[in-house]
Amino acid sequence: MYRLCNALPRALWVLTGVLALGVLTGANANADEAPTPRAIPVARSYPRAFSSYDALLAYATTIAADQNALDLRVGAVRVERNMLSATLSTDVATTSRRGGRLFEPDTRRDARAASAVTSARVSDLVALDTTLVQAGALTSPQAVWRMPTIGRTTQPFGPTRLRLEPARAIAGISYAHFHDGVDLAGEWAADVVAPARGRVVFVGLMMDGAEIVVLAHDGGVVTLYAHLNGSNSAPPVAAGDEVAAGQKIGTVGNTGNSTGMHLHWSAWRNSELIDPMSLVGH
Repeated sequence: MYRLCNALPRALWVLTGVLALGVLTGANANADEAPTPRAIPVARSYPRAFSSYDALLAYATTIAADQNALDLRVGAVRVERNMLSATLSTDVATTSRRGGRLFEPDTRRDARAASAVTSARVSDLVALDTTLVQAGALTSPQAVWRMPTIGRTTQPFGPTRLRLEPARAIAGISYAHFHDGVDLAGEWAADVVAPARGRVVFVGLMMDGAEIVVLAHDGGVVTLYAHLNGSNSAPPVAAGDEVAAGQKIGTVGNTGNSTGMHLHWSAWRNSELIDPMSLVGH
């Protein structure tokens, strides 16, 4: 009897919890009240060539920002939907019993009314989830970042004495020569995989002859994979594709300005260059 009389307070408590969660995470608890984030371009809309790496990075950063906004929104929608669904299931079980509704106590009628409101809200959230997925929210599960290939690190990220690396300013400090990624020497045509789920932004040759793949990930992260094999083992993905963590995106090669067979792996977060190794394990 105690559980029956407290169905409505419990429902209200959970709704309050959802609202508090939205405040803490920066997401609107009523996730459908805010404008839907910009949709990810359809596959045919992605540029097939770029005049420079800077132009490619700028475009990929925009896609990553839009991708992140969609993923955050769909995540908030699913948290609210799952909490309300669990509450709805509990309340239906505790307020069901034999007897006519005409003689139900006020608390039970109020609990039924609250359950009806909750049920309608869950339906709205399911519809919103579908809309966000259609707009381009990622559907594959999130996973811990991994290495994109098996190989020996021949050149780490950071300042270097190698004169072939250009000058670069990082965090306000200028370096005469700076390597903007990690070089991993591996076997010819060894698999290169997506280290985390993401969206393919570009696949193809750049002006220096390097076969590359660029991905946009959660959190505004962009990753680039260069010197891929582009002949007998071309990348099996295309711009616009969603890739899951561990999915093959290419193979180790020696295309472009390369002194040996290896994978060059670079990463940026919100257009700021970062060490890709700092992502592994997170």
